[in-house]
Amino acid sequence: MLVGIGFDIHKHSENSELFLAGLKLDGSGFEAHSDGDIVLHALCDALLGAVGKKDIGYYFPSNSKTPENISSLKILEKVLSVIEYPSLKINNIDIIFISQVINVSKNRDKIIENLAKLLDINSSKINIKGKTTDNLGIIGN
Repeated sequence: MLVGIGFDIHKHSENSELFLAGLKLDGSGFEAHSDGDIVLHALCDALLGAVGKKDIGYYFPSNSKTPENISSLKILEKVLSVIEYPSLKINNIDIIFISQVINVSKNRDKIIENLAKLLDINSSKINIKGKTTDNLGIIGN
């Protein structure tokens, strides 16, 4: 069994649209070169890590080579190609979403269903948990 761990963090921005797990949701999002979908970015890094590949910054650097505001769905599509999905079976996905600003619980079911659709796996194999840091440090802001 292969295991991958992914992590992503971006500064919250009142001027950005909110994308999570490939969905455009109500609320403000994150400063980023891409669409700032931190759920898909962390998932992509976990998938790449599980098979010993480099991180998404290698395939999509934050410079002029990568189109600004690129959809994280395009990033996921490339990552799935790199890891040779679907020959690689995904057993489960467990996501911890940390934000002092965004409450993920109101969109939890939508996020899980969309990830299940994107990866063609049963939604019972996906979990997402929302956490805050009680305003402690950069992760809490």
